[in-house]
Amino acid sequence: MAPADTYLPRSWSTGASWLLAAACLLYLVMMFLILSEPVGFDCGDPASCGITKGLGAMAEALGPFCALLLWMTLAILLFGGSAVRDETTRIVAAILLLLSGVATIYAAGLYARYAGWAIATPALLPPLIALYAMRARLPGLQARLPTKTANIAAFGAILVMTIAPIPLSSIDARSYAARGRRLEAEREASTTRMREQEAQERKREIAAFQALTADSPLGDYLHDLYYPFPYAAGEARHQEALTRARQVRSRQADAALLLRQGKIEWLEDLWRLDIETTPTICSAYDDALRQEAAKIDPALTTDQDTIERQLPNMKWLVGAHCDLGALPLVEARFHDWCGRHQCRRDDIADNATYAILDTLAAFRQSR
Repeated sequence: MAPADTYLPRSWSTGASWLLAAACLLYLVMMFLILSEPVGFDCGDPASCGITKGLGAMAEALGPFCALLLWMTLAILLFGGSAVRDETTRIVAAILLLLSGVATIYAAGLYARYAGWAIATPALLPPLIALYAMRARLPGLQARLPTKTANIAAFGAILVMTIAPIPLSSIDARSYAARGRRLEAEREASTTRMREQEAQERKREIAAFQALTADSPLGDYLHDLYYPFPYAAGEARHQEALTRARQVRSRQADAALLLRQGKIEWLEDLWRLDIETTPTICSAYDDALRQEAAKIDPALTTDQDTIERQLPNMKWLVGAHCDLGALPLVEARFHDWCGRHQCRRDDIADNATYAILDTLAAFRQSR
């Protein structure tokens, strides 16, 4: 029984198989890098945009290098082992191979800019060149497909795809501009819809606020009592909410309930609501403050503002002789934070922290 490899054409070798496999791998990597480059449209939210730009930077750096390796592999596959023997054919093939490599890099740049039909050049040229090199190494194909016909067909197709990026650049540019105008119109329409929805939401909120009465629960006023952004309309509405919240008949019991629910952050103006400092209020506030103190992470600063905004409430309750057992815990947490971050009184960035600590120390001394 004859060995299996005697059935293979003599011109084909293990080396050629490895070269073809390497060319296929490099082709796939090159196409992935080309397709990973972002187009110049808005890429969306910051997070996904950052990832897209990172992939684009990697593709821009590695794409040409990968294309160079691919064309070197194709050159070895095409000219190695005398696959192409005729001298004139070798010269023409060498010129076309060089020009096709340049055209591929140029087309990849066009695609990165316009994401259009220029992708056809890098997508089709390597398979065309690889197929021509394989035909030259397989006597069976040579017998069925005459050399002259194969050369004319292969070189003609390679030449067309090499020249293609020039007319395609104009087509892609016009298409890109049209897509840009369409996307801009869609963005403007989306912005208009969003503004209309926001306006309608504001109208609903205002209508709901105006419908509140002295019999409404204090919790219905929370949204209007808490305005973290000091703009004029918001401040005016905040003052109106304070005035009307002071007229709520159930505000005493409601305030205690809201504090028990952990909504201390929404009640930074508790001291302005004509609430009596009863033991129930003192206890509810102390528990809520203790929960906020437990959230202070020495590695973060996110909870510092919440405590800072509560200082007027603390001053009001301490002045009313409430027993706020959470104050030492709050002070200890801020001391830990300062120890972690090496606070200094001469550092302007630490002024707010030291203002809180000084206020807490004054509370402690006054008790």
